Amino acid sequence: MFLEPYLLTGPFRIILFFVLILLIHRIIAARVSAQTALNFLIPTITLILGAVLLGGFILILTRTFDLFVIISIVIGLITLTFMNLNYTRPIKDQLQKVYTRTILYGVIKLEKRESFLDSGNINKPRYKHKEQRLSRYHKNWQLAIGFLLPIMTYISRSSLFKEDVYTLSYSWFTKLNLINGLSLKTWFFHPGEMMGDYLLINLYAKLTHITNAQALQSFGLLESALLSLIIYWVVFKISRKHAPGILAGISFALLYSFLPINIDLLAEHKSVFTALIIAVPTMFFSIYPQTFRFNRKLIFGWFFILFATILILDLFVGLLIVPIFLLILFSFKFRYYLKQVSQILFAYLSSVALIAIIYGIAGIIKQENFGAFILSNLFSFDAYTYNPNLVVPFKKLIYYYQVAGIVFLLISIFNYIRKPHKWLASLIFLIFINILFALYHIDEVLLDLDLLSQVLCVFIPIFFGIILNVIVNIFSIFKTQSRLSTIIEVTSGSVVIVALAIFTFPPSATLNFDSEKTENVVFEAYSKIQSANLPYTYAVVNSLPYFSFSNNSHYYYNYDYFNDSYIARDRRFHRYKNNQQYLQSNPDIILPETMFVFIYKNLEESNVAKKEIFKSQQALALERINLLKAKDRNVNIYYESEDLKVYQIENRERASNINELLF
Repeated sequence: MFLEPYLLTGPFRIILFFVLILLIHRIIAARVSAQTALNFLIPTITLILGAVLLGGFILILTRTFDLFVIISIVIGLITLTFMNLNYTRPIKDQLQKVYTRTILYGVIKLEKRESFLDSGNINKPRYKHKEQRLSRYHKNWQLAIGFLLPIMTYISRSSLFKEDVYTLSYSWFTKLNLINGLSLKTWFFHPGEMMGDYLLINLYAKLTHITNAQALQSFGLLESALLSLIIYWVVFKISRKHAPGILAGISFALLYSFLPINIDLLAEHKSVFTALIIAVPTMFFSIYPQTFRFNRKLIFGWFFILFATILILDLFVGLLIVPIFLLILFSFKFRYYLKQVSQILFAYLSSVALIAIIYGIAGIIKQENFGAFILSNLFSFDAYTYNPNLVVPFKKLIYYYQVAGIVFLLISIFNYIRKPHKWLASLIFLIFINILFALYHIDEVLLDLDLLSQVLCVFIPIFFGIILNVIVNIFSIFKTQSRLSTIIEVTSGSVVIVALAIFTFPPSATLNFDSEKTENVVFEAYSKIQSANLPYTYAVVNSLPYFSFSNNSHYYYNYDYFNDSYIARDRRFHRYKNNQQYLQSNPDIILPETMFVFIYKNLEESNVAKKEIFKSQQALALERINLLKAKDRNVNIYYESEDLKVYQIENRERASNINELLF
């Protein structure tokens, strides 16, 4: 199921959309960044995600969250970038120059019969910043890793989806309802949910033109794939070596026996993971702010956006994890970089104050307990840690990590004393990760260990990468930055990871999925129906748990209605369907243009009484379908598998299917 094309459509389209945005920016920008490969891509993705999420939140607050508004804003930003205005000078004169130059450019191209876009529009001068440049060799390494690592993570996660218990579960339908009903009215005060990730999923569905259900189903894959890439990049920037970064990235992708990952919930998107996609690069940016912007005046603004975005996504990360890191950072930088670190801390406190004010006002309006809501988001109600695949129980494993962390922390302190600038990031991250290990020993009443486990899923691979960097640094043979040393480092690290993965990878992994699994075929059938038909031109007859699929999509009927009332309504409708005056006077008899009736062949139900009732409903529904066939209604099989058959009843031909309406 999870390698079906309809589930790959969303990720593929969002990648193409991002590439298009980068291409447009390259064409219209006067200069391009000095950063290249992942050094450009990761900060860009982080900043775009932060700006998009905060902008989307503002649109929600102003009741203007709509695809047309979003596209208009994007076009407006592209236009402003193209004009390259200097807001310290008169705007009118600059606009006149832009207008004149645009007309002249078009006239000259037409007279010379040249293409409006050529190599000159792509090859632009770069901003001068030697520290950000990569050699062609290292750039190629980053591009190769940036392509292969997300694919490896995707395949790894997909191989374990046979164990999935999340898809079409109660929690899955609850989250689908949150995505379908996203608005100012439904945004605030869902216990355990900050709604930021649901905004991203909703926007992801809108931009890629897939259903909300498909977006929800594939978003977890996008999270993991992007996280593996970010983990690699951050460790590479910390160590200035590829091998530690590759070890960290592949560890997140493959080493399930050493990470507290629930292999039966890999399909579930996690707000902690989404927040860490932004938080982990932000932590590195806070150590070296020049990594992503050269204009110091913009540091406060960008950090404010990033911290506010993290808080909108997940309060556990925003209020517990990030402050710990910032306090460690402050202890290192307050002496020589007080202004810089104070600016970052002020940006964080400002973002906390803004989000608190917004939610506080909403709490007063909606008469909700603001303090209880905060606590509900620091303790998860539906996240749990179940790791039978670990090599040893996680309590014991975390003890080993703590011992190793202390040992390598002492080594890093010695290295930092010798070369402070080179080892600053390694030391800060090691102290931070050691604190996370120590927090795991706190009683669950004070801290949600399930949410902390999700955080550790990301930082343990970073821990592995930093440890490898410390070990490599000990051996003088690896200290040079020659191509041979890089190949040796990468090869040795890859061999270790592959060997561990082979011996510890969960035995249930397979790429031969059970495509006939009931929840899989139901999801596939709905995806086919929703993708091919115009919203609210059709209705679906199914059991109550699948009602959530209908929100903002189509009409829903249960089996009792279809069995008891549909035949009589069908008789009246077909008698008067060409009598417009009668239909206007009796709109209650009008049938949807198309009906889809789900008939299950093999029902998995532990409750015997419920199973018998459902079987009798199904049998009666099948009788009604056969009766409609006997009355020469347009009835055919729309979808069929071993466990499910979906019948299509067309009350008006060529009135629902999008392709038939267009062509």
